[in-house]
Amino acid sequence: MKWIKRIVLAVVLVIVIAVVVVFFSLDRIIKNQVQTQATNQLNLKTDLGGASLSLFGGKLGLHELQIASPQGYTAPHMFEVGDTNVAVSYGQLRNQPVHVNSIKIDKPKVVIEQKDGVFNFKKAMEGMPKGEPAPSEDKSKGESMKLIIDDLTVTNADVVVRPNLPGLSNDITVKVPSLTMKNIGTGEGNTNGAAVKDVVMQVISALAANATEAGGLPDQLKAMLKTDVNQVVSNFGAEAQKQIASVVPGDLGKTLSAAVKDPNALMKDPGKALQGLVDGKKDASGNATSQPANVEKEATDALKGLLGGKKK
Repeated sequence: MKWIKRIVLAVVLVIVIAVVVVFFSLDRIIKNQVQTQATNQLNLKTDLGGASLSLFGGKLGLHELQIASPQGYTAPHMFEVGDTNVAVSYGQLRNQPVHVNSIKIDKPKVVIEQKDGVFNFKKAMEGMPKGEPAPSEDKSKGESMKLIIDDLTVTNADVVVRPNLPGLSNDITVKVPSLTMKNIGTGEGNTNGAAVKDVVMQVISALAANATEAGGLPDQLKAMLKTDVNQVVSNFGAEAQKQIASVVPGDLGKTLSAAVKDPNALMKDPGKALQGLVDGKKDASGNATSQPANVEKEATDALKGLLGGKKK
């Protein structure tokens, strides 16, 4: 009987070792998949320190995620976060799109850097592959991933604004306490989910927009930043625009909501789009009655320069 027990124990031991090997292989596969998908879709180098899939529940941890800045910007990373917690069932990891119950991003750092009149997140949007992610010719990279996310929460974010402007050479750090977007990738007429690149850019755009409403930025810089936010948001579909507008307070939130109805408004009349975005006095109806003349002129000229217009 002893030899039977030994055989049973040996079999159990082999099974346990096999499960452990497969489990840690899954962590490595997930890490490589996240890095590859984000790098290919964003056209920006993305590194992930590690991934940890819970053995007894649908929990996935992503650790030390770093997304590089576009070429030519000084900040090595445009977006970085220590830990991201993802609630997703094992079965969903094999589906397309991947249905995620929740994503919780805590203490991310976003560097919003200006160079030659363009902020890095706008440059990143311009450099991304256009349209839907195409299947890669390299089969080892796998099919382009899409996501449906029920709940995405960002807490305790630091948005570091790097102006690189005369008289504004120092970084300005703005705290964004929290924001939550729901039902990403499930908008009207959308059954295929949202591309990874769109999810990342929605988060970065929402944080940049919130930073302009949190205070602490000079008026001219605030106006320039809001312009780039508007232009980036106008590249998203209507449902994504609504998601971003819903988590942005103040005048910019109202402007973004209006942009859902007319995304070309900023391009048509940058002066009109500027109204209400620079602090000034308002009448009982909420209309601006006065603004600092020098700030308004400088900001308007800057906006026209960014949009390809001529300065007066």
